[in-house]
Amino acid sequence: MTVRTSPARKRFREFLLSVAALHVAAIALYYALEIGHSPAARQRMFAWVWMGATVAVVLVGIQRIKRARGQRTP
Repeated sequence: MTVRTSPARKRFREFLLSVAALHVAAIALYYALEIGHSPAARQRMFAWVWMGATVAVVLVGIQRIKRARGQRTP
């Protein structure tokens, strides 16, 4: 017996994984580049880039979920 998942559920799972992957990568870079010991301006720039990337991933993910909801299969 196979369970079919809806396209929206698949897109939602992809959305969660992409946000998690982005944060894992950003945290790894934070420690690898020693941002915590950097000047305040560099810390702020890192935070802004991280936040911008998160917003972009979220907006794209939400749009993909909305499109997938329109493709519901019975």
